[in-house]
Amino acid sequence: MSRFPTITNEYLQSRERFELSEEEKKSPLAEIFNRPMPEIDQRRLDILNGGMANPQLALKIENRSDMFLPGDQSMEEGYCVMEDGSGFVANRQFFPNATPEMFDWWFSWHSLETIRLAMWFPTEHMECICKDPYPFTDASGISLKTRNWNKEHFPVEGFHGVHDKGDVCIRFFSPEEYGLDMLKVMVSPVKAHAMATCLWMSGLLDFIYGPEKAAKIKTEDPDHKVPFNTFLHTIRPVEGGCELRSRFWVGKTIKDGEVVTVDMPEEFDMEENVWLMYRHTVQEFLNLSTFLPEVYNMYHGKVDAPGK
Repeated sequence: MSRFPTITNEYLQSRERFELSEEEKKSPLAEIFNRPMPEIDQRRLDILNGGMANPQLALKIENRSDMFLPGDQSMEEGYCVMEDGSGFVANRQFFPNATPEMFDWWFSWHSLETIRLAMWFPTEHMECICKDPYPFTDASGISLKTRNWNKEHFPVEGFHGVHDKGDVCIRFFSPEEYGLDMLKVMVSPVKAHAMATCLWMSGLLDFIYGPEKAAKIKTEDPDHKVPFNTFLHTIRPVEGGCELRSRFWVGKTIKDGEVVTVDMPEEFDMEENVWLMYRHTVQEFLNLSTFLPEVYNMYHGKVDAPGK
């Protein structure tokens, strides 16, 4: 069994939400933000509360291109600590009436305005900082499928709630840079995908190192980043919509197409992290599945800079 507190839907519904600004409360997106979070089904609650999965069933990062093969893998849902001490999280979410293009659209559109990120997961997503909106917009002329490649997002998130703010840098890759087997990608039933490395900054350094050591690091290097994990999302059409399949490898990153193991500090609790990450990704994508086609149609599938 898990060594962490038992999670219930009642507890998840009671968590404090991010506070929208007065201007954001006037947005048509505020109604979506204010909707109750959908309940997690009992099967996934059992996974969350049942403890670590067998790491022998997990997809090794070296085999990440297998995500583009037909069929399912030995672990589609769960979390564990691998034999080398790194972490692994797997999640699968059905999106009714969704298309692969909607996912390509979402990964550019949501990064441009705080309320767009916050409505995705109101109890753990907060601000969104976009240093240059233009490359993510339709005006850039870049196709939706490739628009995020070589780009960075700067969300503010917190695994422990809205008062646990931490700045995150998400650095996206092209398939080649991610070291994928391009033959598997080209013949795959997967029609959209996103792959990136997350670099934790500022507030979440406390989570990784503890407050005292984090304060020392930030004093010496205010822009210090830790390549905390890398992830891969694949989207394939299924009857009635699309299926999003996600994999996270904690303590791993990709450089020039090759896997790099991150030297995580001794203070870092890998078991706690993969447990929190599984809960986080289950909630955020379950919630997104309830409104993605609605918002895509609301904006006619277009990505403009905020205020346009």
